[in-house]
Amino acid sequence: MEGASYVPILKTKRAEFSAITQLTPSVKSKIIPLFEIEPVPLDPDTDVPNKTYDILLNGFDRKLAAACANIPFIYIDGILIDEQFIDAGDTYPITNAITQARMAGLHVVPVSSPTRTVSYLREIDSLVQGEVCLRLTTIDLANPQLVSAYISRLNISHQNIDVVIDLRDSVSEESWQSGRSKMLALGLINNLQNLNSFRRVILAAGSFPVDLSQISIGVHCQPRFEWHLWQNLCRGAELARGVIYSDYGVQHPDYTRLATRFPSVSASVRYTGNDDFWVFRGQVANQYGYDQYGAHAQAIVGHREYSGAAFSVGDQDINDYAVTHAQYLQNPLPTHKFGSAEVWRRIGQNHHITKVVDQLASLYGL
Repeated sequence: MEGASYVPILKTKRAEFSAITQLTPSVKSKIIPLFEIEPVPLDPDTDVPNKTYDILLNGFDRKLAAACANIPFIYIDGILIDEQFIDAGDTYPITNAITQARMAGLHVVPVSSPTRTVSYLREIDSLVQGEVCLRLTTIDLANPQLVSAYISRLNISHQNIDVVIDLRDSVSEESWQSGRSKMLALGLINNLQNLNSFRRVILAAGSFPVDLSQISIGVHCQPRFEWHLWQNLCRGAELARGVIYSDYGVQHPDYTRLATRFPSVSASVRYTGNDDFWVFRGQVANQYGYDQYGAHAQAIVGHREYSGAAFSVGDQDINDYAVTHAQYLQNPLPTHKFGSAEVWRRIGQNHHITKVVDQLASLYGL
């Protein structure tokens, strides 16, 4: 995996698995996916889990193996695990997930940090097989002695450790414009102890909005601040070593649970351009119609940033839905389908990952 140039951070949702499955072999060869195990779903009325972690992870090996065929290297992180909801009969979720993945023949590197819970750290101790990924936030990096002590505990050489410096959602318009994001990233990278000894150093961030509630109906764009930051760092001469690019795709770093039993999901589409995220915002789908997705597809196909139907499976799907919508406008039939929120999340992530890999190859030869 020396040629890997991108670490997409993904949830273990069906849409994300499908998005990865549909990547071309050449794109798969350039990525190391970092999967965050989903928390158990809660009943919105009682805040009681709807299922146990063992049930949630049933068949995880098959889903992951199908998605990651021809990807020789993946990270799995249990950062979203709610320990208060681990059932007495459950296998600890990070252990369950990684054990299943390894039994399926996948090369899995566990993800951890020194500030995880005592239980999590104990499980990681038993899962480490000569390599680990340390996912460090500003809180972790504020205490370098703690990081060093944890590396000593793991008893792994720096040459077998990958470090993700995760800025999460701290890269905003204000922090980017003021230069604070660049100063923070440079400081965290260059001041990392034993910086040049680590196998990989990865810089992650995500600036996509936490939700679309503050965005009005219509077409909107927002700069990809994490992408601008990474390019600015790489084009300069201030970094003490090269870093791999990582982001959260077309989603916010935080995990959002459903607030109600029957959520009103808007028919909205997210599409990654060269420098911006484009949001095609619709109204509530089950009230105003799923054909809104078809209208968005037509708008994307006609947009200057559309990559073309041959660019990715997601882009081909957008083109197909645009054609279907044109037919629908001429003669509306119940057989005309335009996808769902899950389908369009898969499309958005599939396009985004392909876009990032293409940009890294075109702009930097990575």
